[in-house]
Amino acid sequence: MPNDSKQVAKAVIIDKDGKVLMLKRSNYTKKYSGEWDLPGGHVRVGENLNAGLVREVKEETGLDIKNFKFIEKNENLNFFVCSLPKQPIKLSLEHTSFEFFAKDKIDPKTKFGKVCLNVLEGKS
Repeated sequence: MPNDSKQVAKAVIIDKDGKVLMLKRSNYTKKYSGEWDLPGGHVRVGENLNAGLVREVKEETGLDIKNFKFIEKNENLNFFVCSLPKQPIKLSLEHTSFEFFAKDKIDPKTKFGKVCLNVLEGKS
């Protein structure tokens, strides 16, 4: 998008059972199609990270996240953690499905595996 900045805000959303919400990317954008992704995306030019995170999560999942906490930055990726709101998940065209992953189902070698495991193991 033309008004997107290079900064990306991603949410590690944890459900009541201690599992992480992941979204399966659709062919909507060819980039990373079919991969598991964390909710979030590019922050717009002039938008702060928190506002960008809230907007992106709402656009992709329909969820209104609150009480999120910044956990780490890796190059242009900014990660936050929060609890799953008590709302139904409504996916946008960017994703085809969602799943909650337990710690033993997360591969640390995947794109977001390490940050998810750090959160679940209390290291973030």
